[in-house]
Amino acid sequence: MYRSILTWIFVAACVSVSAQDGFLSGEGNDAERQPDAMPRQMSPERPSGVAEVMHFDGCEVSAASGAMDFAGSESAAVPVASVGVARQVVLLIGDSMVGGLGARFNDYAVKNDFEFHSIVWNGSTTRDWAIASDLQYQIERLHPTYILISLGTNDLGYRDYGRREEAVRTILSRVGDIPYTWIGPLPWNKVKDRTIVDVIRGCTGEERFFDSSFTACSRVDGVHPTRQGAAGWADAIAEWMSRTQALGNILELEKPDYTTRFRHDELHPTSYRGRR
Repeated sequence: MYRSILTWIFVAACVSVSAQDGFLSGEGNDAERQPDAMPRQMSPERPSGVAEVMHFDGCEVSAASGAMDFAGSESAAVPVASVGVARQVVLLIGDSMVGGLGARFNDYAVKNDFEFHSIVWNGSTTRDWAIASDLQYQIERLHPTYILISLGTNDLGYRDYGRREEAVRTILSRVGDIPYTWIGPLPWNKVKDRTIVDVIRGCTGEERFFDSSFTACSRVDGVHPTRQGAAGWADAIAEWMSRTQALGNILELEKPDYTTRFRHDELHPTSYRGRR
């Protein structure tokens, strides 16, 4: 009896060892097993340092990817501007007329989401800007995608048209391939000779020149427009720019129904002689 029991235990143990050896060696019923599927590849992370522009109720925050950590960031609804869409950078330069125009064009910048900069050089002429290097400096500093030029008021009355034309062409050579609009001078009762308007237009062409000769606006001193007058003038310019197909409509110029706080990048007195 005892021999039968021992024989039974020995046989059971052999069967158990054989089954275990089959599992470990991949034999038997498990021989058809396939390896587990490879885990799904994770989406590649964005490289650090790629900037995103986020807008929060009119406030813009630029941050590198990964620089901001939100709890539950995958589900957080964060408004992000389209990556790769370049923001327009508009530069306005010129004489004291820029003082009024700049404030209103800043309203357009806020309304239409473009970057805006203005440089005022009181009393400046086309020849001043041609001699000085201020325009090149600002272009290298700001990399504008569009330039507005308001010059000609202080050239009214001069008859050295050849020199003025040379100055205008020098300015335009510095603008280069950057799209631009030249804003002509408002009418001035004290100076009837407006030949400079034709000189400038002859250099720019009709499609790049806004003729302000017949623009009526309220004035502070007979020359400079009031804030309201300058706003109306800027609105007329923006409307004309929107209608001019030759400009390629690169600027959105929806009319704002509000005013904004604004400071010029630079405001120079008449004694300023420009960068050399």
